Amino acid sequence: MYEECRFAPIRSYRDAFDTFAPKLQDFYARPAEYWVEPFQIFGNLYYVGDKKVCMHLIDTGDGLILFDTGYGHTTHLILESIRRIGFDPKNIRYIIQSHGHFDHFGSSNELRRLYGCKVFMSSVDTQLLRENPKLALVESGPMPYNEIAWPDEEIQDGDVIQLGNTAIRCVLAPGHTYGTMAFFFDVTDGSRTLRAGYYGGVGTLTMYKQYCLDRGLPVGKSEAMRQSILKLWDEPVDILMGNHPSQNCTLEKRAWMLENPEEKNPFINPEAWHIFLSALEKNRQKFDEAGN
Repeated sequence: MYEECRFAPIRSYRDAFDTFAPKLQDFYARPAEYWVEPFQIFGNLYYVGDKKVCMHLIDTGDGLILFDTGYGHTTHLILESIRRIGFDPKNIRYIIQSHGHFDHFGSSNELRRLYGCKVFMSSVDTQLLRENPKLALVESGPMPYNEIAWPDEEIQDGDVIQLGNTAIRCVLAPGHTYGTMAFFFDVTDGSRTLRAGYYGGVGTLTMYKQYCLDRGLPVGKSEAMRQSILKLWDEPVDILMGNHPSQNCTLEKRAWMLENPEEKNPFINPEAWHIFLSALEKNRQKFDEAGN
């Protein structure tokens, strides 16, 4: 039917960074071609992201919560998606940034300026960016208005963000960045309540030893991710949310959903969380074995 998760191949540090920016040139030039028709995942949880970055919307009954805001040149795509599924962007109350990289908070400042929404990010990544703003990788994008979206509220491990009918438990899960967060919360369609889980950053691009040394960071992100996987293993999750579409096969699941409307919702799978974490651990081990 589809894979549950998929990660980029392990490369050398230099190869990984040499190919990162060139792969994005078409996306920068023609962002609308990377737009995805938004859709309901389950109940009050919706996908409003594009083909590059996952963004999720929660209708709390007392305003909207938006997880991540993608790149700075895709604000118009986010607004189109939110309107297409019947919501008004003016009702975005909270933006929760999964970690401190520009491809996940790129549109946050514009949305905050337009609608006055409150921005959240981990205190760990906020402090690291204060000490070294280049950790946000803003210079990797060509847009002159790219800038760090500093949070209105800094999230601590164990915090709960409450709005309307939604309480989001925040768990520090370092690895991709030292301040990456995971989030767990209930979603409902009125008759069923399920648990959603979002691991907010699992790529290895910024985990290389040399990357850390070049930027004055402590070496040890791979071990930190290993510990995070163990920490998150026992979380009950019915719906696995992705950080980038390939990581939980978001687009493949949506295509299958459209082709098989009478079948079970592919986003609902209590086994997917462990499948995902197991695949992530294998990928992390390959990363270590390659000497990274």
